Amino acid sequence: MALSQPWRVWETSRITHTTATATFYNFISFTFILNIFFVSPFFISPSHAATFKVSVTKTTTQTDAKSGSPLAIASNKLFASKYLGNSILSNNKYLAYTGVITLSSNPSQSFEVVFDTGSDFIVVTSDQCRDSQCNNITQYTCTSCKRTPHHYNITYGDGSWGYGPIVLDTVSIGGLVVHNQQILDATKSGLNLHQYGSRISGLIGLMPSTPVSGAVPPLLSIFKSNILDMNVFSVYLTDSLKKNEGGSILFGGIDSTKFVGTLNQLPISTAPGVREGMWYVDADNAFVGDTPIEGYTKSPWLFDTGTTFISVSSSFAKAFHEGVPGAVYSAADDIYTAPCMGNKTFGISFNGIKYEAPYHDYVVQIKPGSPICVSLVMPLPAKGMFVLGDPFLRQVYAVYDFTPSKARIGIAKVDTTNASLGVEGLSGNPPGGIGISLVRSSRSQSRFGTLISGVANAAISFGVIAAIMVMAA
Repeated sequence: MALSQPWRVWETSRITHTTATATFYNFISFTFILNIFFVSPFFISPSHAATFKVSVTKTTTQTDAKSGSPLAIASNKLFASKYLGNSILSNNKYLAYTGVITLSSNPSQSFEVVFDTGSDFIVVTSDQCRDSQCNNITQYTCTSCKRTPHHYNITYGDGSWGYGPIVLDTVSIGGLVVHNQQILDATKSGLNLHQYGSRISGLIGLMPSTPVSGAVPPLLSIFKSNILDMNVFSVYLTDSLKKNEGGSILFGGIDSTKFVGTLNQLPISTAPGVREGMWYVDADNAFVGDTPIEGYTKSPWLFDTGTTFISVSSSFAKAFHEGVPGAVYSAADDIYTAPCMGNKTFGISFNGIKYEAPYHDYVVQIKPGSPICVSLVMPLPAKGMFVLGDPFLRQVYAVYDFTPSKARIGIAKVDTTNASLGVEGLSGNPPGGIGISLVRSSRSQSRFGTLISGVANAAISFGVIAAIMVMAA
């Protein structure tokens, strides 16, 4: 489908690149510094509009290696920890995308949080939390915040959850300041953030809207403040196994050097059961190699940067793996294993254009030296749920338009030939631009959207625990 004129305007923006430096500390796990830039910030003083150079740092993170695989979410979830044991820390394809935000102004407090297109709210760990999962995690102290009478009980699709009061506070992302932003101050936590060690304190949702009356997610605050020339953010994720590569998120425009061809415009799905405000788009079909998977035309798929899997229904997983030589189903763990060497791609087409994830990007080795891998094309208990996580999202440059009532996604195949770019410090920001760093942390993330329940009713999308919030007094 041809792009409408406003999308072409985005492509006129250009960014000057500089080479990033890298410091090697340890091969066990990597921390990648990425970038976020904002165009025409509304709450930013001119002194912030400076060139921002980013370096790539690799650090050792073995804090809780014996706590079990982060991919083993629960006993009846994706698969048991016995498959991966402690080896996950040396497999750097399974990383969460995190960045630093600052809350409060008296004094300011900085937190590293997951950037997640599959949820819609800012959640941080409270200093009032006494749960064991809150130990040794950087905690939020409500010093200059405004308390509200409302509480949220947020539950993510992987079973993790948080509960606490909604507070209003100043949020700063790389110098971009939004006042009176709603934040869930999690006084009770089952968020599983301790799996990252002490660094990760919460998450920031990047869904375009929420159906909850009175709730204002971050993107809606940005839209209402007229901060950006264009209400878009663009996501570029690279293969973390390649030295000196990471990715970038650009708010307010696109970086056309990151992809080939033109952007393929995808309207947000209006299929029955799809909740408004989530990044679902309708696919033409899905493929194993060159073979179409029958029965899944026009299925809605969620674009979710907070998920390290390609999550599908049980019937889809069965049909897909029947086309993967050597794939075997484990009924005990509800997963598929497959040889670590293979060539069958995971493919999906939108508007007649096929996009593929290579074999090595959707399998993970069970243990070092083993010829058997676990497939990350995974069945979920929720019927009809389809989520495109990082194994697929690394293959495309995705532009998310969060204009209310006009939300859409534009995608193009990433430019794999321009290897010299690596993880660049994106300098020469657009006028008024602001840069911050985004970090890739060595723990997998599997949230699949959220459900927040309270005294009112909650909605379910495809039987999935989907990103709905209900306000409770």
